Amino acid sequence: MKKITLITAIIGSLLTMNAFAEVKLMVDDNIKVTAINGQEIKHGALQPLKREFTLNKGRHVITARYDRLFDLNREHDYLKSGNITITADLSDGQYELIMPNQPNNYHSAKEYAKNPSLAISQQGKILFQENTQTEREGILSGLGASLGGLFHRDNAVQANQKVIASLDTPSTNTTPVNTPNLTPNAGDDNLDGFMKIWLNSSESEREKIRQWIEK
Repeated sequence: MKKITLITAIIGSLLTMNAFAEVKLMVDDNIKVTAINGQEIKHGALQPLKREFTLNKGRHVITARYDRLFDLNREHDYLKSGNITITADLSDGQYELIMPNQPNNYHSAKEYAKNPSLAISQQGKILFQENTQTEREGILSGLGASLGGLFHRDNAVQANQKVIASLDTPSTNTTPVNTPNLTPNAGDDNLDGFMKIWLNSSESEREKIRQWIEK
């Protein structure tokens, strides 16, 4: 009887260890994760932004941007930053992907989007932080990507892979769990991108878009 009890206790301990042998990454508000460990993370028009990723413990390269749609009475303004890539060595447990000091005021947010910081924290303590952004693409380049990649694709994956290539020992086993479930229909993703580009365009840029579509 004692032997059976001991075996049961050992099995229970192993199951408990396995339950925590992973990394949970929770994503804060107004952050769009665009690539993890060399893989693009897509978001569809009818799907909320992914707020939780399950990763293996180890080194991770995460690319994200500030992403917020302001409702200004009868108008909207879509604010986004360039992509920021952060590298972090994560062990078992739960972490938060944050952009510190986000303002709620629209005019302050417009300035914030020009130079946000991306950080990983645990229990309120910032462990890793990065400020360097990749250059944002022009309006027509972004439009081409949204309508099927006729111009340049978003540079999130390229920025992410460039950081991976620069590492001495890049991670090879840190792909987000169930990544295929995060990828919506390509048409939805393109439509979402076009809508956001249109909302973020000036009147002159919208006229260029109309002319481009008519060709």
